[in-house]
Amino acid sequence: AVALVDGVPKTLSLLELVRHYLDFQREIVIRRSKDELHKAESRAHVLEGYLIALDNIDAIVALCERSLARPLLRADLEGALFAPDQPTVLRGDPTIGVVASVPGQPEGFVRLLVVDPAHRRNGYGDALLVAAEADLAESTVITVGADAPYYLFAGVETSEIPMLCLLERHRFQRGEANFDMEVDLDHLTPDPGGTELATAADRDEVAGWMTTHWAHWQAEVLRALDHGTLLLTRDAQGIAGFCAWNVNRGGLLGPIASRPDLVGHGAGRALLLGALHRVRATGAHTIDISWVGPIRPYAAVDGRISRVYFVYRKRRR
Repeated sequence: AVALVDGVPKTLSLLELVRHYLDFQREIVIRRSKDELHKAESRAHVLEGYLIALDNIDAIVALCERSLARPLLRADLEGALFAPDQPTVLRGDPTIGVVASVPGQPEGFVRLLVVDPAHRRNGYGDALLVAAEADLAESTVITVGADAPYYLFAGVETSEIPMLCLLERHRFQRGEANFDMEVDLDHLTPDPGGTELATAADRDEVAGWMTTHWAHWQAEVLRALDHGTLLLTRDAQGIAGFCAWNVNRGGLLGPIASRPDLVGHGAGRALLLGALHRVRATGAHTIDISWVGPIRPYAAVDGRISRVYFVYRKRRR
């Protein structure tokens, strides 16, 4: 019989033909086994990071209190680190510094990187970033922050100079800028009314409406509904708009949007004011509108730009 052996046609006896066939099948099995092993190892390091976060959540909360100008709440961290549909890989020593990455293809994310001020300038941040890049080896692009729907930061705050320098040292490139706007809740204009707090009974309707109009915000909006922090307006066509708050982080408002045919006609003003009054009723004096798009709607309630973030990326290939 004639068969290809290493790409070359050869005449083989029956015994040789069987031997080459078995060698070929063995190679297939080896390749498949290596692939399965690689997948298992990838799942294992995700699980390992998950367990580190789960076992040390209190220490991570305390680390953020020592290290961040605006500390993260326990609920913020639990939502960001334990999202069932977007697991993070956590590395580091929670008493000194940690990094949380989100594997993905083509884009992976560094969701959190924080080092205790007492341990900075000794290479610990560099080691954490190297570990995160290794965990994101399958990602073509690595982005720092701005990782909806579970983001903690809309990038790297411009006041965090050591973090900006760390990223530049590791060849990350600065991209777009995002920003928050702070609103003083003690000097609001009256609530015009016409809004309603979404409940569990609205969930299917809201999910369908979001799929139709604002699918990229669906996950955040449904979490807000589950938390009791989603406001709706309605008209003859059904849901006219929504406003969410305290979704990814306590003290942040957004996302907010109207049905596309209503955009630009002032339909979101009642939603915004209604949500701001509800937040004020909890005892808050200010709130940040997160990851702002158009400025005018928030300037109309005397919002001011409060925090600016740079989005850094590294393109691997």
